[in-house]
Amino acid sequence: MAEQFVEVYSAAEIAERIQSLAAEISGAYEGRELSVLGVLEDGFVFLADLLRAIKTPVRTAFLRYRHHTLAGVQDLSFSTQMDLTGRDVLLVEGVVETGVTQEYLIKQLEARGAATVKLCVLLDKPERRRVSLKPDWRAFEAVGDGYLFGYGLGFQERWRELPFLATWPAAKASDAPEREE
Repeated sequence: MAEQFVEVYSAAEIAERIQSLAAEISGAYEGRELSVLGVLEDGFVFLADLLRAIKTPVRTAFLRYRHHTLAGVQDLSFSTQMDLTGRDVLLVEGVVETGVTQEYLIKQLEARGAATVKLCVLLDKPERRRVSLKPDWRAFEAVGDGYLFGYGLGFQERWRELPFLATWPAAKASDAPEREE
C-alpha cells in the first residue's frame, strides 16, 4: 500500500528533528516543570516521541476540540482536566494551517490561568494562515498545497501508523480535501 505514497519526510528525518526540538524545549524550561497538552488526534504520535526526548519534568494531558454551529454561528469547544493555574503550558499540535483554532486555544488556556502558553507543531502551513499566530517550535514547514499524512496525521482516519510523512503523487493529490482545524 505504501508504494502509492510519495515520502516527504523520512522516519529518520523526523526522529532527528524531534531530538533537536526536545533539546530546545528542555533548555527553555530548564529547572521548571512543564505542563504538556497534546491535541488529539493528529498530534498523538508526535507528542509521544517528543515527550520521551524532553529532559525536563512534565505533566501530560490531552485535549480534543470540536467545531460546531450554534444558531448559525461557528463555535469551538474543548476540554482538559488539567489544572493550568500558574503553569507553563506547551500545546502540542499535529498541524497548524489557518491558526484560528490554535490562537483561540492559546487565549482560552491563558484565561484558565496558565502562566505561559507556547505552541509546538509537527507541521506548519504558514501560507494558509489567517491570523498572526506563529508556532514557538515547529518540526517542519509544509511547502505548497500537498496534503501530508502519516506519523499520526490521518487522511479519512487512515495512514496514521506510517512512520514517515507522505503525500500522493501529483496526479492523485488534487483529489485530497483541505484539512480541517
